[in-house]
Amino acid sequence: MGLGIIVAFGYFFADQTFFDEPATVTPTLAPTCTLSSTPCLFNNAKVSMASNTAAPLIPTEVSVEVTGSTPNYLMIELQGVEMNMGTYKIKLSSVGDNLYQGELMLPICMEDEMTWRGAIKSSDDSISLPIDVRMAR
Repeated sequence: MGLGIIVAFGYFFADQTFFDEPATVTPTLAPTCTLSSTPCLFNNAKVSMASNTAAPLIPTEVSVEVTGSTPNYLMIELQGVEMNMGTYKIKLSSVGDNLYQGELMLPICMEDEMTWRGAIKSSDDSISLPIDVRMAR
């Protein structure tokens, strides 16, 4: 009888009792830069995208021109704002003269339009540029 109670308790409350972690909510503020063909200017960088919006599954070139530090590469990391679609990452490679480029190819979404929010960062975090990307079909 006692074993049955323990098993029942474990079955119904184990996730809450043993595996529940305190939720840490980090507010994500909207960045001042939505990537488009008009460059976004930061203190140490200029960022632009080949078009004003990204279309799903169609490559769109992103360019970042940095001043100061020159890392080997930069990473873009994005997450959907209106819909959780996981984390999307791409590497921007150096093409010389402090210029980094890569092709952004976002996945298909059920919505006609969506915002992706994230940052362009260097591996040592000396560069961190908060960005939004508007996706539209």
